[in-house]
Amino acid sequence: MPTNDFVDPTVQEAEQRVERAKASLSSRVEALKDKLIDVRDKLDLPGQIAKHPLPSVGIAFVLGMITGRLRTAAPAAPPSRSLTSAAVSALAAFGLRLVRDAALVQLSHTAQEWWARHGERPAPEVHASHAPAGEPLRH
Repeated sequence: MPTNDFVDPTVQEAEQRVERAKASLSSRVEALKDKLIDVRDKLDLPGQIAKHPLPSVGIAFVLGMITGRLRTAAPAAPPSRSLTSAAVSALAAFGLRLVRDAALVQLSHTAQEWWARHGERPAPEVHASHAPAGEPLRH
């Protein structure tokens, strides 16, 4: 049975367009990944929390209040569940946990220092169960 090696020009053009689109998308994803890495390095959330513990606690408190208000003020109809809302909720929960953990660690260090300066006894050791980034602390 003879094979037909003729390739339709429209099919060939479509395949070339698909390959160009793949290459373009791949380069855009790489560029976005590089930008996100730069933003993450500049943001340094645990460092900012360590520098400013009281405002961090205040921000976490306000965000928690807003989140609580939004949840209790939900409409009577069931909320639409989308992947975007789930992702936003997960990121918000993760961010609040980071802020809370870092603020508590900083607060415990501040309390230890105050206790050491004002107390007659040596400061008791207080340890958080997790570092601000969520890793277990090594004692």
